[in-house]
Amino acid sequence: MTPVMEAAGCQEPISARRRQSVVHLRLRCPADLRGRFILSMQAKQAVVRYPEADSTNSLALELGRQGAAHGTVVVAARQTGGRGRAGRCFVSPSGGLYMSVILRPALAFAHLRLVTLAAGVACSMVLEKHGIAPLLKWPNDLYCGRKKLGGILTETAPWSAAPPGVPFVVVGIGLNVNSLPADFPPPLRDLVTSLSEITHRCHDLDMLRREIVRQLDSLVAGLERNPETFFSLWRQRDFLLGKNISWQDENGLVVHGAGAGLRPDGRYRLRTPDGLIHPILAGVLKVHPGNQVEPGRS
Repeated sequence: MTPVMEAAGCQEPISARRRQSVVHLRLRCPADLRGRFILSMQAKQAVVRYPEADSTNSLALELGRQGAAHGTVVVAARQTGGRGRAGRCFVSPSGGLYMSVILRPALAFAHLRLVTLAAGVACSMVLEKHGIAPLLKWPNDLYCGRKKLGGILTETAPWSAAPPGVPFVVVGIGLNVNSLPADFPPPLRDLVTSLSEITHRCHDLDMLRREIVRQLDSLVAGLERNPETFFSLWRQRDFLLGKNISWQDENGLVVHGAGAGLRPDGRYRLRTPDGLIHPILAGVLKVHPGNQVEPGRS
């Protein structure tokens, strides 16, 4: 029987040319982590699949603590408790690509914050091959026009089987692929878009997953060797550059200015009208209507 690639609203046969040999293994994990573990011998990606999950990041964190290998991917057809930054809910209807990648990168601790940015670049580079050109809203969102296409949540945790302080990283990626605005709650429908809405066709979720994981692994591997190449790729896709924005810090202080680009340490720069530069590490950035402004330099 011909294998079938499942996606919201469509089913696409996988041609014999694209079929891959797979080995089915059993995971030794708690009952709430039961899934189907597939090792693709061609793509070299270990994949744990769930038809539904509370949060792929939560499942990946548990597997990472058990010692799951670098590159292991947890995928769910939908999430009931997807998480975004600052504890926000990430709405995850069927048809999207929801996955969490376990990474054990050879990075200095200070560079771990760049993994989120690398994931955004990886997603953007892959989606560009499929007919769209998303921009990156620091630190973790993808936009097409003024509508959100996806988001990223990166979490780190110590690996219990490793020396104290040695972390692994879980990169959670949620992309609106074959979903439509009508699949989202009414308050979000005018704020989101999807790959299928823009391109007017259905897309292969497994293919996108494989391409993104490969690209992410390549970018993360290059962060130590040649970080400037990575920063150049990110800056080419800067959604906030020159836009009127505001930043609210953890204490509620709000600063208005213009997006002024990414710093080499991964922080974002906001330039106030008097020329003062604020390096932003955390908080909330919002875009406001108005003309593009010159971001300036520092």
